[in-house]
Amino acid sequence: MNAYLHIPFCASICSYCDFTSFAGRESQMAAYVDALCLEIKDSSLEGPLPTIYFGGGTPSLLAPAQLGQILETLQKKAGFAQGIEISMEANPETVESQRLRADRAVGVNRLSFGAQAVQREILRKLGRGHEWERVEKAFQEAREAGFDNINLDLMFGLPGQSLGMFQESIEKAADLNPDHFSLYALQVEEGTPLAAQAAQGLALPPDDLTADEYAWAQGFLARQGFQQYEVSNFARDGKACRHNWNIWRGEDYWGFGVSAVGTVGRVRHGHGDDLMEYIRRVNAGEGALVMESLTEDTRAWEKLMLGLRTQDGVEKAEADRFIRAVGSPQWARFNRLLKEGFLSLTGGRYRVTSKGYFVLNGILEVLAV
Repeated sequence: MNAYLHIPFCASICSYCDFTSFAGRESQMAAYVDALCLEIKDSSLEGPLPTIYFGGGTPSLLAPAQLGQILETLQKKAGFAQGIEISMEANPETVESQRLRADRAVGVNRLSFGAQAVQREILRKLGRGHEWERVEKAFQEAREAGFDNINLDLMFGLPGQSLGMFQESIEKAADLNPDHFSLYALQVEEGTPLAAQAAQGLALPPDDLTADEYAWAQGFLARQGFQQYEVSNFARDGKACRHNWNIWRGEDYWGFGVSAVGTVGRVRHGHGDDLMEYIRRVNAGEGALVMESLTEDTRAWEKLMLGLRTQDGVEKAEADRFIRAVGSPQWARFNRLLKEGFLSLTGGRYRVTSKGYFVLNGILEVLAV
């Protein structure tokens, strides 16, 4: 079983973000960490844990001692597997050398920096709080602190971003020699400041430009020695994010904290998104989880959906079992996607092609029941 911890605090909220996060509430972090640890202690989490992932929000706002408190609680509760991967998302402006060394000392061994873009004007439109020079400095300080597994997040399909600007961002990021890239197309999510700006006339790039950026990145990163192992993720040999890999392969994971979700067997658990209500419920012993039983067909579909995101794809025999369970129209849909070049069938496995990756959501909509 793997563990995910949601840390919902941010110094400011990015214009595109629809994750549960709160700005200006750092005074509540200590109470939140205490509640997280109590939730872990009261859970049925089992180990040893192969991976732990701190997501957010901005987990790097936590003090190293608070990270250590959470990790010590997890270790006492479930134990750690040998060679455990402990990942933490970080914003470049929230870290410095001494703090990174302390994070490494308490056990964090993989960092994911939210870099997003090189150009100052793009970063400001996104609501990011750093300059590119801070990314470079934070990256170097992380290397000096002993981190040998560092991811850089970059975005494409951004307002005001030309193909040349995106290429500059990728090339400058590659010059840092990271171990991993995550590339995300901008999504305009309802209720975000970006959605309001778009409704007021903010020009978004055309789909063909976004497709050109993605295709260029695929080729460039392949030439740089990165393997695309998932629709948005590229890694050097041995540096794929093991936590995400485990989830995409259908392994169980436990989610802790506000808005966190987990799946254990055929039961999914989740949390509400009210910070103070979460803290109150956990401290009162009322339990913060909302449980949902999943049918066998639902789990089968989710394994198929997640598998198609990855380079491994899904076994044909497993897909065939799913198709038989949900009905014959699925055969025609798979065959159509094969004929149109969005799927391939080699070595007894269905895989999404490079062409198909750009329209993956559409492929999954076609296959959904």
